[in-house]
Amino acid sequence: MTSLFSQFQIAAAYLRTRWLTARLKTRADVTAWQTRQLERFLAGPVAAVPAYRELAGHPLEDFPIQDKARLMADFERYNRLGMSSAEAREAWKKDQSPKGYAVGASTGTSGNRGFYVVSDAERYAWLGVILGRGLPGFWRDRLKVAILLPANSRLYDAANESRRLSLRFFDLHEGVERQAEAVEAWQPDVLVAPPKVLRLLSDRPSELAPRHVFSGAEVLDPLDRERIEARFGVTVREIYMATEGLFAIACPHGRLHLLEDHIAFEWEDDPAGGRLKSPLITDFTRRTQVMVRYRMNDLLELDTGPCPCGSPFTAVRAIAGRMDDVLSLPGPDGNVFITPDILRNTIIDADPGIGDFRLVQTSPDRVIITLPPENESAALNAGQALQALFDRLGARVQLDSRIEPLPPPDSRKLRRVMRLKP
Repeated sequence: MTSLFSQFQIAAAYLRTRWLTARLKTRADVTAWQTRQLERFLAGPVAAVPAYRELAGHPLEDFPIQDKARLMADFERYNRLGMSSAEAREAWKKDQSPKGYAVGASTGTSGNRGFYVVSDAERYAWLGVILGRGLPGFWRDRLKVAILLPANSRLYDAANESRRLSLRFFDLHEGVERQAEAVEAWQPDVLVAPPKVLRLLSDRPSELAPRHVFSGAEVLDPLDRERIEARFGVTVREIYMATEGLFAIACPHGRLHLLEDHIAFEWEDDPAGGRLKSPLITDFTRRTQVMVRYRMNDLLELDTGPCPCGSPFTAVRAIAGRMDDVLSLPGPDGNVFITPDILRNTIIDADPGIGDFRLVQTSPDRVIITLPPENESAALNAGQALQALFDRLGARVQLDSRIEPLPPPDSRKLRRVMRLKP
């Protein structure tokens, strides 16, 4: 009975996603749909959690902006189970989620883990949306899906309940190389992994030939995309997903489209004053853990041009990095802020031979650029390009260069540009 129920809910979410894709043809359609759904959500469902009980019926702008620290401090006020962050941590560690629910956690890249709780119905809906947007023809033949991530989740278990997908999870905590061999032996049709892992798989001599490749959990750099697509002969499609939810899926043309039929996005400017935006998200489909005006830590470059796929949903040109990794350097009139995308492009454009790097701000006025031994000849060009950038922006900084091996981290997110916390 449970299996039949789960299959029904997955199918219902899939069909609803396909229906919305067909119905919402213009920006006006998307805006009208989103306005109606948001009004209904704020009029009632938000009152199911203590944090928003007194705000039900108010317009969105009356709700306070929320962030990770606030959510984790008062986690029990934002979910219908009244589960605290300590209880969520314990349930996640022991893999003992309440019946009918799943508790998961972030990778802890920013220093502290974030937790989430979703119902089984929300898990099935999540899968239906991914299938509807990412693999709309999945029902025609049974697909083998390999997911390589540093932490498993019951979210992924939902795929095996669809009966049209055979999903296998490969835990990166057991080592990237070891799991690469297992994936190659299984020969999946669909590959879902962070860019660092996709690149490693593309660099290995094997008969691996996935029909679909999805990148997630990290920033997909152009230098990685080029290598991966050249090896597998397919477009790498990004999935923008975090502890806080599923936000965007790339179309077959490789452009990332926001899930505006499920989430309302507000935008804040980045501290460097450039073209990047940081989203506030309000998910009007989730009921177990309510997310209203939640400030994400990501920097996105939006794309206003039309997409060949015809989708009216806002496109994201690139996920440029994290707010935490915006370099803050001393200047003549205060701090100079430089976003990860500017730094990344400066290094890559400095020399065509650069295939990998790390740039780390280790103190208020010190930055270290590290290149692997095979790129040693490019170190001078990379250093000169960075120094020219810093001089042009008026940043007073000590720039050091290193040549060291750069193996991909097994269980942490790869961050090529990073600002260490003081």
